[in-house]
Amino acid sequence: MNYQRYIIRRLLSTLVLTGLFWARSLPAQPLRFEVFSLENGLKVYYQFQPETKLTSAVFHFKGGQSLEIPGRRGLAYLTTRLMAEIADEDRLAQLLASGASLTAGSRPDFSVIQFEGLTGDFEAILEIVAAGLKNPLISGPRIDRVRKALKLEAGQEACRLVDSALVCLRRQVFPDGPYGYSLYGQEPDLKSVTRKDIRQFYDSIMNSGSLSLLIITDLERKALQEILTRHLSWIKNKVPPVGDKFLPLDRPPGQTRGGDCEVYQGPPGASVALGYLFPGELAETYAAAYLLEKIIGQGPGSLLWKLRQESGLAYNLNSRLEILAGRILFICYLETEKEQANISLSQLKEAFSRLGQQGLDPETLASARVLAATSYRRESFDRDSRLGFLSLTLAAGLPLDFYNGFLDSLEEKNPDQLSELVRATFLPDRAWEVIIIRD
Repeated sequence: MNYQRYIIRRLLSTLVLTGLFWARSLPAQPLRFEVFSLENGLKVYYQFQPETKLTSAVFHFKGGQSLEIPGRRGLAYLTTRLMAEIADEDRLAQLLASGASLTAGSRPDFSVIQFEGLTGDFEAILEIVAAGLKNPLISGPRIDRVRKALKLEAGQEACRLVDSALVCLRRQVFPDGPYGYSLYGQEPDLKSVTRKDIRQFYDSIMNSGSLSLLIITDLERKALQEILTRHLSWIKNKVPPVGDKFLPLDRPPGQTRGGDCEVYQGPPGASVALGYLFPGELAETYAAAYLLEKIIGQGPGSLLWKLRQESGLAYNLNSRLEILAGRILFICYLETEKEQANISLSQLKEAFSRLGQQGLDPETLASARVLAATSYRRESFDRDSRLGFLSLTLAAGLPLDFYNGFLDSLEEKNPDQLSELVRATFLPDRAWEVIIIRD
C-alpha cells in the first residue's frame, strides 16, 4: 500500500472540491461560531454566513437518551418528535408552502429539532416551530402515531447487522447506562409511557439551562437577536435536569456472540464490531482520536483496508468515533460471510494488537495529520456537519473555544503524542468485541 500516493490523491480531490465551492462564492471553511444570550438566559450559538439567503437553526436539548430510566426507553425520542409536530393545519400548510424542512430526533447525550429555510421566511418559520414548542399537542392519537413510527424505525434497525452489533457493543461498555438500547426505544416501554411521563420530560428540558439554539444565517446579529427575543422570550430560565453519571467498565467483560446479542432480528449474515476507549480527558484527546480514526479505519488506503482489499474477508468495513458520557469510544466494524466471521474477528484483533505494540511510524503520522485537517475542512463546507459537530461538542460539556480551535488542535498534534496514544489505547486486553452470526 502506497500511503503517500493515497494522501496526494485525497489532497488533489479536496482541491478540486474546494475550487467548486469557491466558484459558488462560499467563504473559506471552517467558519467560527460566536455565542450570545437572550434575557431569559437562552444561549444562541451564531455563525454568520453572508450572501447565502438561507438560515439553518437547531434547538439543542442536553441529555437525550442519557435522561431515560429503565422502563421508559425511547422517551427522549418520543417527546422530541411530539414537540416538533405542527398541530395546526393552517400553520403546517404555511410551513410546507415556504419550502422549509423540519426534522427531529434524539441522540445518546442530546436531542435536536432542526429546521432550514429561506432567510426571508425565517421569522415566519420560527414563529410556527416556536408555537409547537411552547404548547405541544400531547394527545393520545398523536402519541400512538409516533409510537408506531418509532416501532417501525426500531424494527428496521434490528434488521441491520452493523446497527445491532453497535447497540450490543455499547451495552458492553456501559452496562449500567441507557446506551445499550435503541434510541427508538423498546416496544414494551413505549406502550407503558403515559402523557404524564411525556409532559414531565418536556417540562424538564424546556428551559434555558437545557436548551440552546444553534444558527447559521446571513442575518446580522442585531436583527437576529430581535427576532429571537420576539418569539422565544417565553422559555423559562431554570436549572436543567441532571442524568446519572454512567461510567464504562474498568475492564472489558469479554466477547458477545450472536446468541447474546438479542437485538438483531434480521436475515442470515454476520457482523463483527471491536471497540476501544481512548484514555485521558476528552478535551485533550479528541483531536488526536479524530486524526487516528482517519488513518486507521476510514476508506481506501486506511490501515484496515487490507481486510477487504487483500484478504477479501470483509465488506462494509469502516470505523467511527462516538462520545458517550464524556468518553471517546473508537469502533471498527465490518460485515462478512457467516463462514468468515471468526477469522475476520481474529485478523481484526491481530491488526489492532500489532498496532498497539508497534505504533505508527512518524512519516505516516505526519501524513495522517494533513489528511485529518483536510478532511475536517472538507466536511465543514456542509452546514449539517458544522451543526452536528457543534451539537456533539456542547453535549459533551466542551466550551465553544474547543469547536472554534479544533482545526488548530489537529495541526498541533505531533507524531510522538499520537504514537503514545496509539500504544496506550490499542491493547489486547482493552478491547470490547461483538460477533453476530445468524444462520
